[in-house]
Amino acid sequence: MVRGLAQHLRPLLAGVNSFANGQAFAQYAVPAVAVPKAGMFGGSKRILTPLSEPLANVNIPNPTAPKAPELQTGTLANGVKAAALDASGPNTCVAAFVGGGSSVETEETAGASKLLEYMAFSATHNRTSFRIARELEKYGAVSSCVAGREHIAYVIEGTRLQASEVTEILLDSVLNQKLADWEVHDMLARVEEDLESAYSNPALLAHELLHKAAFSGGLSNSLLPDPASVNGLSGEALRAFMAQTFVAGNIAVTGAGLSLAQLQAVADPLLAGAAAGSAPAAAKSAYTGGFLACLSPGAEPTVAVAFEAKGGLGDLKSTATAAVVKALLGSSSREVLPYNRKALDGPLTSVTPLVQVYKSTGLIGVMGTTSSGSSAAAADALTAKLKALASSTGEAQLAAAKQVALGGYQSAISARSGVVQDMGLQLLARGKFSAQEYAAAVAGLSDADVSKYVGEVLKSPLTMVAVGGIASLPKYDVVAGKLLA
Repeated sequence: MVRGLAQHLRPLLAGVNSFANGQAFAQYAVPAVAVPKAGMFGGSKRILTPLSEPLANVNIPNPTAPKAPELQTGTLANGVKAAALDASGPNTCVAAFVGGGSSVETEETAGASKLLEYMAFSATHNRTSFRIARELEKYGAVSSCVAGREHIAYVIEGTRLQASEVTEILLDSVLNQKLADWEVHDMLARVEEDLESAYSNPALLAHELLHKAAFSGGLSNSLLPDPASVNGLSGEALRAFMAQTFVAGNIAVTGAGLSLAQLQAVADPLLAGAAAGSAPAAAKSAYTGGFLACLSPGAEPTVAVAFEAKGGLGDLKSTATAAVVKALLGSSSREVLPYNRKALDGPLTSVTPLVQVYKSTGLIGVMGTTSSGSSAAAADALTAKLKALASSTGEAQLAAAKQVALGGYQSAISARSGVVQDMGLQLLARGKFSAQEYAAAVAGLSDADVSKYVGEVLKSPLTMVAVGGIASLPKYDVVAGKLLA
């Protein structure tokens, strides 16, 4: 037995000397294909095939490219708008968008949108809060909710295998919220604490002041309401707010990682019982411009100047141009030109481009922080950045800015959660969704288009706000006059 084993090992050991050129180990490490036995009494023979050659009689399937995602749009029960991107992959994401947000709030319901954001995925008439949490955990799903000025977005991300289950949980959580008084009362303390913390952030405060100064009507309503006003909300007040906004004609349902037929099969029975109706009539928003300042001792001085971004989401070219201008203005945010990443000269310690686009209007400008006593110089520096774009940007700089704008958009919609949010916003604003149209609008912009757009923007009334030490801040009329000069 030992002698037989030695005979089998001898050829292997003999090849060790040729290890340097890899012959022995390559020879005996390849798969062997058995052939029929030869001779009357059998015996076997091994065919040794190098790894660089294909195996005989083995069919290797030709790889095929993955199927391109198919965008499907349609209407669900009760007239609810829907869109689904049937993309391949193991994950799925579904979202329900409710038009309205803080822009449709009244004095009695101020802060309702923000409170509903915190109350999302709480108890419904069919499930307890504990059951919702356990079911989402069981399916490996994650839920989120964000309230904006013109919408409230409910989102669930999960696996494709449980697409139907998470869609049912989503719509149950949106349409059948219970809003028990005790749950609302428990959540109010957390909301008040978070709002007080938000107002201590100079950038967030300046952002809120910009909308208050720039608009009249619904868009001037604060997305971060006064904590004292939120404390007066109750479950009954939230239900009254929902009765006006959570209606079929004001809802859009989107999904990625499932087909429209799958979405419709689950959503139609639930949406059939939704209240019929159209979007509530919000106080018409109009851009007016203006000035507001908040004295906040100890806070880093923050100055922001902005103008009206006309057109809004309904004007695709205007939206694309605003994104390119944002890239040209930036010098400290992520979405800026690479060669602009350098230390700032002058009074500014940081600069952040501002672009907020709503259904029919928007804001475009810059926000900067400065050292104490340099507010006047900071305001001049910010307005100079805007005026510089009205002349010419240069082909190289414009091409780089367009790449930044397209890259930021593609990065946002590459994730399922990003694409469902973009679909929802476009469905509410335009009634349709097309990523290709937006990309074509950005690619087609010329230097003349950008200069003309910025020139029109600068003709709108100036909006200026300041937070922190404002003793050296120039008067509104002085800054507006420099822009016209």
